Amino acid sequence: MATTSSAGTHATRTASTTEKQLIDDILQLYQLNPSEQAYRHYAPTAIFHDPISIAEGLDSIKSQFNGMPKLFAESTTQKCDVLADSPPNTIALNLTQHYVFKSPIPFKSKGAEKTVNSKVTFHLNGEGLIERHDEEWDHQGNKSEEDGFVGKVMEARKKTDAKIVQRTVPSDPAKV
Repeated sequence: MATTSSAGTHATRTASTTEKQLIDDILQLYQLNPSEQAYRHYAPTAIFHDPISIAEGLDSIKSQFNGMPKLFAESTTQKCDVLADSPPNTIALNLTQHYVFKSPIPFKSKGAEKTVNSKVTFHLNGEGLIERHDEEWDHQGNKSEEDGFVGKVMEARKKTDAKIVQRTVPSDPAKV
């Protein structure tokens, strides 16, 4: 089995029953349906890293995903395949997600649309909980402090962005 992404063709595999449950629950976050069911897969000290933010700790991760329904009118998973070359204790996905922004124009419910292909990687601890959730748009690695001066500046901005979201969006999905 194989899947194509913005980075080429990748071998895929079938998810185990446990992996499928984790993937299905986390996809609910991407589909604007935050729930405690999905968040139970994260370790309390988990880190979420994408090109926009670095959320450190479960409450910060919850705020990131709980804030998505404020920005998007719709979010649909178009493709989700498990990549075969995932190392042990890791689940890597080729995910294509279609986003429809809320409209800034009164009386218009939908705005611009954007389809994003990402490599999403869940790094699991010994208990099977996500300790790190990386999302790499177009399968391009996220910039971090290891990338020199520009990477350090980007990492500081992403951590600040996550802290701002955490202060303004509740971590309780029932309050979304």
